[in-house]
Amino acid sequence: MESKEQEAHYRSIPVPESRVRVLKQEWMKIYTPIVQLGKLQIRFNPKTKHVEIRTCPSTADLCYLERSMTYIQAVLDGFKPEDAVAIMKFKDVFTESFHIQDIRKLKSSHLSRAIGRIIGRDGRIKESIENFSRCKFILRDERVSLLGCEENIKIAKDAIGRLVQGSEPASIFNRLRIISAKLKDKYGSIQTIYDDLRPQ
Repeated sequence: MESKEQEAHYRSIPVPESRVRVLKQEWMKIYTPIVQLGKLQIRFNPKTKHVEIRTCPSTADLCYLERSMTYIQAVLDGFKPEDAVAIMKFKDVFTESFHIQDIRKLKSSHLSRAIGRIIGRDGRIKESIENFSRCKFILRDERVSLLGCEENIKIAKDAIGRLVQGSEPASIFNRLRIISAKLKDKYGSIQTIYDDLRPQ
């Protein structure tokens, strides 16, 4: 009779050198939900610089293996573990990434301006998009990563795309208000997974 140990499933994810320190600093926050919610085993291999995850006899649902990988990648992309953990808690939370240049080819100076438009002064535009769409996003270099439910990501991505194309923030926020109102009429409320995002 085969043992549970032989039936274990494995996954690993490479950790960029620039993110090793962050991983070590946040290890307990990363480690805890994977073990407690996913009932998985996890370790960081310092030789290969990979996070390694495997199932064990107490693992009840294999889907947590893939969700754990998505969760760790979200942290490596720059999301806080306390935000990324929603991937472990909710089945309908995902991540999506794209490059600003995928929306519109921009020269260096114009790219910097587009990044500034997305963030806004003191991060106000970014904060507003997150509050309206009810999802989180980060911008590193020219790569945008979004974290939330599918509908919420779609709303945020549309707003960011319009900013890159040159639309005025005021017109985008009006559009977000209309979309938010339609979703409330359709579903009763827009799905919220982050308590720190304020309804608009």
